[in-house]
Amino acid sequence: MDHAQPPGWLLADARLEILPGDISPREGRAWLADCEGTHVVLRQQAAPGPGVPTADVAWLHGFLTRLAGSGFPSPRPVPCFAGRSWTMAEGALWEVVSFLPGRVAGWAAEPAMEEIGALLARYHATVRPIEATSQRPTALPLAEVSPILLSGQLEAVHPDPGLTAIIRREAERLARDLDQTGHLARERVVIHGDFTNHNVIADGTPPRVTGVIDFAGAHVERPLADIGYGLWRSGRPRQEADHLDLDRIARFLRGYATVVPVSADEARSIPVYIRGRGLQMIAKRVRAGRAEAGMLAEVQWLSANAAATGDALAAAVG
Repeated sequence: MDHAQPPGWLLADARLEILPGDISPREGRAWLADCEGTHVVLRQQAAPGPGVPTADVAWLHGFLTRLAGSGFPSPRPVPCFAGRSWTMAEGALWEVVSFLPGRVAGWAAEPAMEEIGALLARYHATVRPIEATSQRPTALPLAEVSPILLSGQLEAVHPDPGLTAIIRREAERLARDLDQTGHLARERVVIHGDFTNHNVIADGTPPRVTGVIDFAGAHVERPLADIGYGLWRSGRPRQEADHLDLDRIARFLRGYATVVPVSADEARSIPVYIRGRGLQMIAKRVRAGRAEAGMLAEVQWLSANAAATGDALAAAVG
């Protein structure tokens, strides 16, 4: 990570003081800071391009403000920039949110998967009354993934011809599966979009979940998709695995269902959303003009093991 300090004038104007501590976001740079006695996270990202309006960050911070008002343990936008929580400066986007103390749950054995699943259910129960008046400008909802991968956009990034055929086959299957589950007719909320154990904060001895961070993927979508998106990564036995641990995903859903009921039919549809997450990641890269399909192996494993995965999840709520 590049530890170069933010511009001094920016820190002075925002009344920010950089504190010791290492914060490593997936994209951009971030620092732990103090804003008039409040610990915050200052994050820098590349400036939005011509097709990505600043309305996107305004959408996200507006939602986070409403979420913070509900009392759910999540980052709260802090208006350090002349009354706003974000600003454009020196060709970059800068944003400030409150700091959640603790440590990332990650691959640790504790907190248990059941506890993390229950936290996601608490989040969904919290956001249901929060009206989503519009879709996030940069969102890629799951229903739009197959059209991208089945269009000329895929060939335009020049992927390997063999991979192109596999991606198209999987995209066609995703479209059929979403149609069969009645995806477009289901309830929508603002999902977290990346509810992995690496975005869950834990604290104490033994560690217990205390909150969730990094809403960079938040958008309007079906709640079951949020479960699938989180299990795409956290359902694996380890980071480098290209398959899921069926006991691990079952424990997550069992915890979720202690807070929000899940039917057996809904549980059996979750593998569609896990697989859809991998294809969504490919589609995002295609949309950005990049040919990256390293996640295809896990997508194929999910296709080959869809029945067993669905059975394990249905049994968890049965």
